[in-house]
Amino acid sequence: MKARSHAADYYRRILSAQPHGLKRLDPVAAIMHCHRGQEIPNSPGPAGHWYCVIVGAVRRCTIRSDGRRQIVDLMLPQDFFVSDSKRDGTIEAVVEETVLASYPGTRVEQLAERDPLFARELREVAFQSLTRSQDQLQILGGITALEKVGSFLLSLDGRGSEKRGQVELPVSRYDIADYLAVSVETVCRSITDLQHRGVIALAGKRTVKILNRGALEDRFAEPAMVA
Repeated sequence: MKARSHAADYYRRILSAQPHGLKRLDPVAAIMHCHRGQEIPNSPGPAGHWYCVIVGAVRRCTIRSDGRRQIVDLMLPQDFFVSDSKRDGTIEAVVEETVLASYPGTRVEQLAERDPLFARELREVAFQSLTRSQDQLQILGGITALEKVGSFLLSLDGRGSEKRGQVELPVSRYDIADYLAVSVETVCRSITDLQHRGVIALAGKRTVKILNRGALEDRFAEPAMVA
C-alpha cells in the first residue's frame, strides 16, 4: 500500500509540472495505473470523466464494417480525452506503464459554469482533441502508404517531447497500421523504404531519427521521392 501511495505521489508531481487547461482541478484528480490493453471504462452519466495522459499512450478504437479495427484517436502524454456512455468504441492503454489523471466530469462542468476563465481553458482543451482528429484526416488523405507513414512520423515529432527530429514510436507497427488503415506489412515496407531513401534512420526498435524533414513535409513531391 505504501509503495502504491509513493507511486501516486510521484505521478502527481509529474502532472503538476505539466502545463494543461485543467490545472485547477489537479487536487481532485485520481491517479489511474493501467496495464497494456486495459480498457478505460465508459463513465455513466452525461458528464462522463475527463482524463489526462501522464505517461504512456492510449488509443480509441472502433470496429469497421469489414470487421477490422480502426484506431480513431491516439493520446500521448499531456493529451486529454473524455470517456462517457454516449461514445461508441473502446478506449485502451497501449503500453504497459500507462498512467492517467482522472477528473470527474461533473466537477469540470461545475467549475466551467461559474468560472469564465476556466471555461475558456476547457474550450482550448477540447480544441486540442479536435486538432488531433483533423491531423489524422490529413494523414489518411495521403495518396500513397509512404505519404501516410511519413506524415504520421511528422505528426509524432514534438508531441509530448521537446526533442525535435527524433520520434519515439509509442505504439507497435500493428497499431500504426490500424491508425493509418493499411496493413502491417505495408507499414513495415514503408519504413524500410524511407530508410533506403535516407529520409529516416532507426536507432533501436522504437526510435526513429528524421534525417530529411523537407522530404516528409513535401509529401514526396519531388520526382526522386515519388513512391
